[in-house]
Amino acid sequence: MDQQEPTIEIGEDQDGSLGQIKVNHTVVATIVKMAATSVAGVVGVGGSFIENVSALFSSKDYDKGVRVSEDEGGNYHIELRVHMQYGVELAKTAENLQLTVGKQVTNMTGKTVAAVDVIIEGVKMEEEIRRERAKEAESED
Repeated sequence: MDQQEPTIEIGEDQDGSLGQIKVNHTVVATIVKMAATSVAGVVGVGGSFIENVSALFSSKDYDKGVRVSEDEGGNYHIELRVHMQYGVELAKTAENLQLTVGKQVTNMTGKTVAAVDVIIEGVKMEEEIRRERAKEAESED
């Protein structure tokens, strides 16, 4: 898997008159984060809720919790580190996460996702999640 090339070629028109289309890994990582946080039971990618929200708006932190690479065939390999809500079925939620992320990345980029490796970094109680969200709301004011 090649980590040095930060953009992935999507395609080229048949006669070559329009040129190439490339998607930067930061864009793919952002798609992954947004898709991941849409899955019920997933409360954050990488760090805390506050770090995740700020990372969505900061390009330098795009890879916090997400690693995107590609194989020789041009297929994406994604490693995703998440926090889940206490009480959810971890394996089922992780499988749903893999399916959701793979489908969304493929739909938006047109490229195949060969693997989505999910690493569960922790579980959080509902009250802890509310406190983190309240802190985020305060810092926005």
